[in-house]
Amino acid sequence: MLKIIPLLLTALGLVSAAAYAAPELTVTNFGQSIETENVSGGAEVDDLWLWNTVGLKYDDWSFSLTAGKKWAVNTYNKDKKDNDDNFVSDNSRLQFDFSKPLTENFNLTGRYRGQKNFDRFQIGYNYSYGMFLSSGDVFYDFNDDKNTPDAFHAELFPIGVKLGPVTLKYYFEYVENLGEIGAGEQENSTEHQIRLYAPLYKGERLSLSTEGRFTLTADQEWKAKDGKATGYNHFDDFGRNRLYLKSNYAVSENLDVYLNVGYEIREFKGEDGAKDDNNKYWSNVAVGYNYKF
Repeated sequence: MLKIIPLLLTALGLVSAAAYAAPELTVTNFGQSIETENVSGGAEVDDLWLWNTVGLKYDDWSFSLTAGKKWAVNTYNKDKKDNDDNFVSDNSRLQFDFSKPLTENFNLTGRYRGQKNFDRFQIGYNYSYGMFLSSGDVFYDFNDDKNTPDAFHAELFPIGVKLGPVTLKYYFEYVENLGEIGAGEQENSTEHQIRLYAPLYKGERLSLSTEGRFTLTADQEWKAKDGKATGYNHFDDFGRNRLYLKSNYAVSENLDVYLNVGYEIREFKGEDGAKDDNNKYWSNVAVGYNYKF
């Protein structure tokens, strides 16, 4: 019996050490932001989102959980009268992201996004080697609206180059609507872009950067209706140019506040008898904070 006791104590010590060394799920950061988006030329309605985000880490896995609520805000009342429809909560989002490094240069990523009108399941990757970069995501949308088909998406950055502080990437997007596509409905769409990322200023607390998105070509395919081609609009060649100005201010070692502004100028091309779309301008503003542990 006396010989067994040291063995038991040794075993308990090993178990305790293993339990102590086991990875723990920890909170890495949390933040909130308000984001608004508007397209001109159509209804004077802004999309207003309130975002809440928590970051987590377990061993070499990184996670984030985002919850958001959306309001449609009518910023122009033609009759100058109070209207209950001027501020309407019409959507919400729950999103879960993960990332795991598989090698020193390759990360696996994934996402689930649930909204009022669809559920999205997404898988992707990030790869870097020296000055070269590549990343991409493929995802499937299960749409709840019976008038909206399910869709397969691919958003890819097949090649990117980092030249000092500046990064240049080629972007390709493909969307395929699935199921039974009715006459006069869109079947698929493609878009090719060049994206540019660059720092503008780096101070002790304040940093500024920019992101540019420049469409090279974009096209769509629509199902014919009554034996005739369906008219539609797409971005003209070099007809979609977006620029972001992003600012970050380090209030303390742990707390950052930020303001991001985006603006886009669009030129559309009508096909098969369709008139050119007049939604020529898009804007986006996001303000928020992030606290790191």
